[in-house]
Amino acid sequence: MKQFPRKLSESELNLLLLLLPDNKPGFSNYRKLLNEYYLIGEGRFGNGNYFLGNPGDEIDLEISSSPVLTSGIIYTDKATFEISINEIQNNKIEFSILPYPDENENYNIKKVITLSDWVPGKKSPEGNKVKLFPIDGMNYILVIAPVDHRLWLYEKSTGINYPIPVSNFYNELLRLKKETRNEVYRNPNKLFEDLDSFDESEIILSFILYCKYKRRFNFDYLIDRFLPVPKKKKSLFSIFRRK
Repeated sequence: MKQFPRKLSESELNLLLLLLPDNKPGFSNYRKLLNEYYLIGEGRFGNGNYFLGNPGDEIDLEISSSPVLTSGIIYTDKATFEISINEIQNNKIEFSILPYPDENENYNIKKVITLSDWVPGKKSPEGNKVKLFPIDGMNYILVIAPVDHRLWLYEKSTGINYPIPVSNFYNELLRLKKETRNEVYRNPNKLFEDLDSFDESEIILSFILYCKYKRRFNFDYLIDRFLPVPKKKKSLFSIFRRK
């Protein structure tokens, strides 16, 4: 029903809340806002893509969408839903649900596959092995799931797993490796195929440089720790010095 503004229906709200577990503190404000906000209009991607906000808020479709906060697939007795929720931006939350639920329908949940539930020690949401790369040694871990072709940043203090786009990160890794072949840049999935060929320090430094470029997370203070130590040149005297 395209009536704006209006509160989310029970079926809409319940599906969205399944991707925001209440045992993760980083999602508590989003859960609160989903209950308080109103559906205020459609997004740029048409049916199934909407914005939540306060009545009277205007949607500016000229502004790029904020990064995806979380996503998942929800299996029910009547339909399988693909859902994504974006990070809050300008006091509004963009989300997508495909297919869109009938507000008068009750859906019995059979299975939920989402990145939101992941914590260190678990396999990927799809049940495959992951590799962990500690960024700061305390709060942040970069996680790569080679079989699933996915990577995300785990934040211990909030419990949030931030999805990381593959292409831009892989480009930083290739630049660090001084790769010049265009055909390699055009195939970001080679990251997962060749993952074992990269050192842990190269993966971490590339991610830090990616964050510096994208300005999403601030790890600038760690750059010097992971930069390769330049080799000292031998002096002319040391070359001819007798042993």
